[in-house]
Amino acid sequence: MNTLLAILFGVVFGFILQRVGAFEYKNILNTLRLKDLMIAKFMFLSIGISTVGVFSLRSMGLISLDMINFNLVGTLAGGLVFGLGFAITGYCPGTCIGAWAEGKKDAAYVILGGMAGVLFYTLLQSQVFAYLTKFDMGEITLGDIIELNVVVLAALYSLCIGIIVYLADVIELKIRQKSHKPDSVTFISE
Repeated sequence: MNTLLAILFGVVFGFILQRVGAFEYKNILNTLRLKDLMIAKFMFLSIGISTVGVFSLRSMGLISLDMINFNLVGTLAGGLVFGLGFAITGYCPGTCIGAWAEGKKDAAYVILGGMAGVLFYTLLQSQVFAYLTKFDMGEITLGDIIELNVVVLAALYSLCIGIIVYLADVIELKIRQKSHKPDSVTFISE
C-alpha cells in the first residue's frame, strides 16, 4: 500500500511540476536568474505545506521519519554538486525524469550523468565516508535547536515561507509594472 501511495503522489507531483513549467529549461534558467520566480514560489509553497502535513502526521503517530546524521561538510559538498548540476543542465533529479518522459532528449543525458555520478560516488564511498564521518553532528532537526512543539514549529516555518513567497510575488509584480511603464509621455499637437 505504501508503494502504491508513493507512486500515486509521485505521479500527481509530476503532473503539477509539468503544469507549472518545471520541465522547461528556459523556465528553470529564468528562475535561476531571478527573472521569473513562479517555479521557486511553487517549490517553496510545496515545502511549506508538506512540512505542516508531515509533522502533524508524525505528532499523531501516523508516520515515522527515518533520520540520518547531519553532516555540515557533506551537506555543503552535496549542495554544491547539486547546484552546479542544476545550473548547468537546468534539471534537478525529479524534473529530468519528467522532462525525459515528455520526450526531451537532453534530459536523458542528465539522467545518464546522474547515474554515472552515483556510480562514481559508490566507488569512492568508503574513502569519502571515512573523511566525512568526523563532521557528523548526529540526528538533529530544527526542533532540536528551537525548543517548540514540532507542529507549532512547522506552522511557523511554513508561515515564514508563505511570507517570503508573498514578498517575492510583490517585488516581482512591482518590477514587472516598472518595466512596462513608459518613461515619458509625448503629446502630439495638431
